[in-house]
This record gives sequence, structure tokens and C-alpha cells, in this order.
Amino acid sequence: ALTWAAPLALALAACGGALRPTVLADVERTRSSPAAREAAELSPDAYAHAEKLRREADEASAAGDPASGQLLAERAIAAYDHAFVLARIVRATRVNDDAQHALKQASAQLERSEAELARVNAEADDLERRARVLRDALPVSASRATDDPVREHARLAAARSLALDARLLCAAARQLTPAGDAAQAVQAADDATAALDAKLKATPHPAPIDAAADARARCLSVLTVARRAAAAASATGRADAVLAELSKVASLAPSRDDRGVVVALRGVGVGELARPAGDQARAVGRVAAAHPESPVLVVVHAGKRVDPARDRARGASVAKALAAAGVAEARVRVELAGDAHPVSDRDPARNERVEIVLVDAGG
Repeated sequence: ALTWAAPLALALAACGGALRPTVLADVERTRSSPAAREAAELSPDAYAHAEKLRREADEASAAGDPASGQLLAERAIAAYDHAFVLARIVRATRVNDDAQHALKQASAQLERSEAELARVNAEADDLERRARVLRDALPVSASRATDDPVREHARLAAARSLALDARLLCAAARQLTPAGDAAQAVQAADDATAALDAKLKATPHPAPIDAAADARARCLSVLTVARRAAAAASATGRADAVLAELSKVASLAPSRDDRGVVVALRGVGVGELARPAGDQARAVGRVAAAHPESPVLVVVHAGKRVDPARDRARGASVAKALAAAGVAEARVRVELAGDAHPVSDRDPARNERVEIVLVDAGG
């Protein structure tokens, strides 16, 4: 027995001596890696626990307990790996936080840029309107009468069209203008336009085309002043927002002119509106109700013949549909255009239509 015991003890001792340096060497390689340096910074508690296990493994091996040393060394390696994972999580969280912060800054910058763009576009629109007013106000050489009846008839039709433009522009200005000096200017321009309308009904010769152009320029000027006052404390891009919302309705075809955003309805009769005109009027009414700063003009155009009583009833039908959609009656003004703004000479029936104008209040 003694003869076999001595070699067996030597063999076991040799095995323990072989295992001890290998496991501890793995621990040292793990501890000296770049990941360990990062873990010491980003996950110090987990790294400290791994260091404690490493020291205990060294102490057990030095005390002649290789089995405990190996077990502690393996636990130390697992603790280092755990610290590495925590460090990567911390690093990823920091990267994500930095990215979120950068995204938030970029989003804020984008919002500021979009707001600035909207403001610049609104200022450009306002400058364009002012330039148009100034161009219209420039003195022009007086037009001369002609002996050609065809040309004179065309001049008279143009004068009536310009006079209607003036009346509608003054009507829009009146809706935007409170009482005061500005209202007096609107009233003066409106009175001049009314006198021109009365003169045109008598079929004057020569046609007062110069007076009609002057009346249009005058009414556009008071409308521009009214818009400027109404937009003094407003957000920018309101007319653009109205146009965008109306454009989303498939059955509508909105456009813009000097008055504001325009939607034309056809097939408008007397009484309850039939489809599709009724659906279109209510759709416009819902958008108008959402933008109470914009007054509403209902402009009734005649077709084959001018019938003021019938046209007034057609305008009242549209105004009623707008009220049903939530538009306050005080915001709506009905104007009769007669046949001064035809869209077709070959098919007079196409000239019969009703325009709903969401007046551009400025801004």
C-alpha cells in the first residue's frame, strides 16, 4: 500500500500544479483586456466583485487549495464577463441618450426653420399684394373711345368685370374692418364703386373702363390695409392652411385670388341644396368653422339670364348650408355678381355658379 500511495500522491500533486497556473492565467488575460478597463469605468461595482473573486482565487491557490482556487477563478471570469456586459449596456445607453438629444435638437431646429419659412412666405405674399396694389395705382394714359361697336362692347364688358372685382374686394375689406377711420376709407371706396355700378347699368358711351380700373385698385388697397391690421397679432400662413385643408376634400377644387381662397359650386338651385353642391357647401363650411378669423363671401353668378330674386335665393341656400356646418351667420355676406364674370362665351349655362370665398384675413 505504501509503495502505491507515494506515486499516486505525487501524480495528484502534479495534476493540481498543472491546473492552477492555467486558470489563473485566464483570469489575468481577462483582467488585462480593454473590455476590463472599460468595465472598471462604466460598471465599477460589478468589476470590483470580479476583482474580489480573483484575489480569493489567488489566496486559495497560495494556501495549497487548488480546487477552491480553480472554482473561485472560474467564478471570477464569469464575474468579469458580467461586468463587461453591464459596461456595454451603459455605453449603449449613453450613445442612445446622445442620439436622442441630437434628434431633439434637430427637431427643434427643423420646427424653427419651418416657422421661419412660413413667416417669410407670408411676408412675401404680403409684399406681392402691396406691389400689385402699387402697380394698379400707377397713373395710366386715359383710354379713348372707339367708333367700332364690337370694341366698345368689349370695353363695356371689361368695365363691368372690373367694377364687380372692385365691389367684391370692398365687400371683403368691409368684413375685416372694424368701425373707425379705416371703415370710413372702406365706405368711401364702396360708395365710389356703387356709383360706378349705377353708371354701368345705363350702358354709358364711352365705357368707363378707366374709372372701373381705378375703383378696383382703390378697393384692393383698402383690403390690403384691412388685412395688415387684422394680421398684426396673428400666426403666419393661415390662408395657406385653409387652402391645404380644402384641397384634401376630393370633390372640391379650391383656388386663390385677391379675395382669398375660392371654391365654386355648380347646380345650386333655390331651397335645400341637392348633391353634390350640398355636400360641397357643408365641407367648405366645416373648414370655415375651424377658421373663424376668415369672413365668408358667397358670390352668386348668373347664367343665361340675370334674375336677382332667384340669385338672392340661391345665395341664401348656400348661406344656410354654411350655417348648418357651424359658420356664424354674422360672418357670411352674400353678393350678386350678375353676368359680369362669365367663364364661357359659348355655353352661357356654365356661367351659373356660386363661389364661396374664405376671405384672406392676412397673416
